[in-house]
Amino acid sequence: MAKNAVAVSQPTSGAVAMIGGMDLEQFAGAGMQEVKATDLAIPFLRILAQLSPQVNKRDGAYVQGAEAGDIYHTVSNTALKGADGITVVPCYFQHRYLEWKPREKGGGFVGSHRADDAIVKSTRRDDRGNDVLPNGNYLVNTYQFFVLLLTEEGPHRCMVAMSSSQVTKAKKWLTVMESQTFRSSTGNLLTYPMFYNKYRMVTVPQQNDKGSWYGWEVQKIGPLEESEAHIFQMGAMFMKSISAGDVVVREDHEEHSSSQPSHTDVF
Repeated sequence: MAKNAVAVSQPTSGAVAMIGGMDLEQFAGAGMQEVKATDLAIPFLRILAQLSPQVNKRDGAYVQGAEAGDIYHTVSNTALKGADGITVVPCYFQHRYLEWKPREKGGGFVGSHRADDAIVKSTRRDDRGNDVLPNGNYLVNTYQFFVLLLTEEGPHRCMVAMSSSQVTKAKKWLTVMESQTFRSSTGNLLTYPMFYNKYRMVTVPQQNDKGSWYGWEVQKIGPLEESEAHIFQMGAMFMKSISAGDVVVREDHEEHSSSQPSHTDVF
């Protein structure tokens, strides 16, 4: 285990939060009693493309200073420089197939399907490499990572969706996570929790004979430090909420074809 890394069984501790001499713990969550999972929106972190409205100064969705390759936060409506990157702690992974309407039929997100759903096997491949359903909609193979975005203001719950050319990178990221192991007290080899390590995500230019775009590059930073034990605890709580179905994702994906090449990408 790395020096000063968080011990998996280490309980968290910290100073008592106060305001005006009053202990904030007695007011924890006050006013939020009727807020439900369906009332909340998990922000998406996605890479802006040349055709993204956030980079078009004539579009109402334009974000000041945003450029292709920046990382867009869908709830705060801000863009972070892709070359500088972001630091995240992954907490949970989902493999989904996202259903979209074709542009000629108005476009737009339709639904999300598990990889083992029967509908996934009902597609055919069209001449553009898209997986098309009998109803004319198409499915996009997507790897979804629920993460804690680490900022100066503290960690924020977000989601990163990887599809098309980014699926290969998602699989590599999962392989790195799965390879992080430690010995138990009885000598068994165990895998660290997903939310034990921090990772740096930057965007890099990619291209093939069909065009150019920006994709993710993920690098492991290392374990959370002892002073970041609260992040480990938050990651554990986030993971439990998702696995229990308490976190509802308001699908806010941009249409796949508007931001990345089709399934025929050369990786």
